[in-house]
Amino acid sequence: MAIRVALNHKTEYRYDRLVTLQPHVVRLRPAPHCRTPIVSYSLRVEPSENFLNWQ
Repeated sequence: MAIRVALNHKTEYRYDRLVTLQPHVVRLRPAPHCRTPIVSYSLRVEPSENFLNWQ
């Protein structure tokens, strides 16, 4: 019997002054030596006027 785990993560930034948006690198994969299969995944980024580069 396999154990399934759901992960929900929210990152929110708040600044006390105006800032410029810069590219971010987000890694959402298990370590290469991990044998845990990923059944499904999704990613939502806001604001919606952004560029996603899947590698």
